[in-house]
Amino acid sequence: MEVVVQPHERECAVCTNDFTTPKILPCGHLLCRECVITWMDTKSDAGCPLCTCPIVEHQGNSSQSSADVVDALPTDSVMEAIVESSHVLGKDDMCTVCDDVRAEYICIQCLEKMCPSCTKIHKKMVATRSHDVESVSTVTPERLAASRPALCADHGEKHAEAFCADHHLSICASCTSIKHRTCLAVRDINDEMKAAENALCGLTDRLVQAEYSLKQGTEQLAVRLQKVEDIEEQDMTQVDKTCDKLQIMVENCRKELKKQIQDSRLQVKNSLLEVKQELDKRLGKVTSHRNIVTRARAVAPRAGLIHVTQALTDRVNSLDLNAELDEGSWMASDEIKVECYNELEKAIENKLHQFQQQKQTKPKVYNSFIL
Repeated sequence: MEVVVQPHERECAVCTNDFTTPKILPCGHLLCRECVITWMDTKSDAGCPLCTCPIVEHQGNSSQSSADVVDALPTDSVMEAIVESSHVLGKDDMCTVCDDVRAEYICIQCLEKMCPSCTKIHKKMVATRSHDVESVSTVTPERLAASRPALCADHGEKHAEAFCADHHLSICASCTSIKHRTCLAVRDINDEMKAAENALCGLTDRLVQAEYSLKQGTEQLAVRLQKVEDIEEQDMTQVDKTCDKLQIMVENCRKELKKQIQDSRLQVKNSLLEVKQELDKRLGKVTSHRNIVTRARAVAPRAGLIHVTQALTDRVNSLDLNAELDEGSWMASDEIKVECYNELEKAIENKLHQFQQQKQTKPKVYNSFIL
């Protein structure tokens, strides 16, 4: 299965350089060892800069230094090999043997770039004739990293032939018979690599299944979330409709009340106008006769004053001089009936009571989701 690591995937999120001793955080992201240490020393409760998950799970021994904690994290040796391989391929394509000759090939095992002439020699030498030599233009960092031979931990130039499980080291034949002769778990390197490959296949299957289940769960939750949002929108629409109805009811009642007030006040105003007109007539008569009496007094020496006085007296006595009004005949009740007010209040109270009941009837909320 071919895997291609993009250039940005080889970069640390903290220093933005290619990984150096990449450490696998609990969240699955990678950071350089020194970057993790610096990040933890400068931030209390440091979280992953990519997802904010805790860099280190709760430690029982709080006296551990950051370096000790970080060293306990697994190192992504595969990414480390890919980074190193990318650096090898990124160097100048010059033959490592010849001077100023462009390299066209690279030995997958030796990691040496060679010109065509040196490549022919490389393939003829007994020590290197079995090596894989490929064109520089076609080799990828992943291909180069995957083709690296297992080397002895103590003798880097020797191929490892066994793996010591007691010390977790790849060892050569010499180390197997001398340094690790008393170790109880020394197995053939090929058998160990095969077992590791099978174990990785098993892990891949488990993770693929878990990934599928989690995706199914997130999809179901997304459906439920969308359903909740749809119900929320429906509820909002219903609230708007109900409030619109209430507004219409209030507006209709407002118009009805104003009409009742206008009708009631119109009757009162008409009555008042009639009374006022009557009083104006009385006032006009009284004023006219007052002027006549005033003139009569002004000419008292005349002989006809006695007859005028008698006539004016009879006339004034016939006038309606009463300024008191019969309120029952023109004054309507000043109190406006409040039946419409009460009906409005009752209607609004009923609607609000319905809202309150709906609010108290809470939908079921599931706090857990079972896949």
